[in-house]
Amino acid sequence: MKTEETKQGKPHRKIRVGMVVHAYYEKDARVRRYAESLAKLGHYVEIIALRGKGLPKKEILEGVHLVRAPLDRKRGGTFRYLFEYFVFLFLAFWHLTKKTFHKRFDVVHVHNMPDFLVFSALIPKVFGTKIVLDVHDLMPEVYASKFHCNLNHPMIFPLRVQEIASHLFADKVIFATSIFQNIAIGRGTCQKKDSLVVLNAPDTELFNEGAHPWKGPEDPEEFRLLYLGTVSDRHGPDQLVKVLAMAQDRIPGIRLVLHPKLADGEGEPLAALERLAGELGVSHRLDIRPSIDLRQVPEVMSHSSVGTFTPHMDVHIDIALSLKVPEYVAMSLPIVTVNTKIMRTLFQEGEVLYFEDGDIETFANHLVFLYEHPAEAQAMARRAKRFLNEHSWDQEFNNYREALESLCECRLIPDLEKKGRNSTRPTKDSSRKKEISV
Repeated sequence: MKTEETKQGKPHRKIRVGMVVHAYYEKDARVRRYAESLAKLGHYVEIIALRGKGLPKKEILEGVHLVRAPLDRKRGGTFRYLFEYFVFLFLAFWHLTKKTFHKRFDVVHVHNMPDFLVFSALIPKVFGTKIVLDVHDLMPEVYASKFHCNLNHPMIFPLRVQEIASHLFADKVIFATSIFQNIAIGRGTCQKKDSLVVLNAPDTELFNEGAHPWKGPEDPEEFRLLYLGTVSDRHGPDQLVKVLAMAQDRIPGIRLVLHPKLADGEGEPLAALERLAGELGVSHRLDIRPSIDLRQVPEVMSHSSVGTFTPHMDVHIDIALSLKVPEYVAMSLPIVTVNTKIMRTLFQEGEVLYFEDGDIETFANHLVFLYEHPAEAQAMARRAKRFLNEHSWDQEFNNYREALESLCECRLIPDLEKKGRNSTRPTKDSSRKKEISV
């Protein structure tokens, strides 16, 4: 009798996947979810990423082989970004080329930004490796957002050219949202059949309410707002400081806890935030704490009162989904958010509370409502769980897995009924952390 694998014409086998990301792997939740989910299935995954201070050149984290390039990340202008991108492009190109003649990858999965990092896989592609480009963000829109220009700016043209070339070079293009995919298809950079959407969804094994039940702030009188991530003008942490001043008379225990994700050059926005808090007389309500690892985030969220998403609106922010929002949902935090197109697309009425960018009064009123009506705040958080039912990481990862199976003409998981395995459940040894001496 034929096996299920034979019937489908695709035998089960283990594959080798190389990933390239111009970021610190430890802090990039999207990349980690892909890599760890593949590693849990027994596939070989190797990541080329940036090397933070004090970290080893090579390491194994959660079964993922990590190779850190001797390059740190610094914020700056256009030329600083270009310098850093091209140096990293060369380092990734050299590493992937060497691997091609040693133990070739079946797939090289490149994460933008920039898009043109995909050309680091030129030699592997020549020798038959399949190339995936993962578009976390659309580069023309991000440039317009960061440098406060419109999409007709002269620098946008070369970004569009590299976007087209990069999408055409890849065998499959993944987009972080359906809006990104539709924009790219509309521009003619890729076709729907050669692309798919893998939404930013939380890893519910990590963001697990059972393991990290909501406790609230240590002080029962405190009403805690939480900010995690990059501190920059466009991400809007100033709106959180301003709302402290607006709401403090009605919410005596209101407080903002901020865990910044700082790179070199980001100290000034944080200092500006502290100055703003001083000017508004709320310095005592601003609590700046150290940067934290991804695996510490669920516990930190469990001590918060509300999740917020407060960026300043522009052409990029309107369509980009912060992963923190789905993570808030997973941890049952009620959410107050700036009214953006992507949020309206993904969340229904009554699941989150919206305010227009800059409308601090409405923002404050929403916080007061949640403070005064804790039962309704909990009900709103429960309603938002619909989002996770429709966009769980298992579902999003299965879309990715099926794309890899199509590219590699094989099955990445055996018959689950016979093997008794869960597609993304970790093995006993998968959580081991091992450092390799160099």
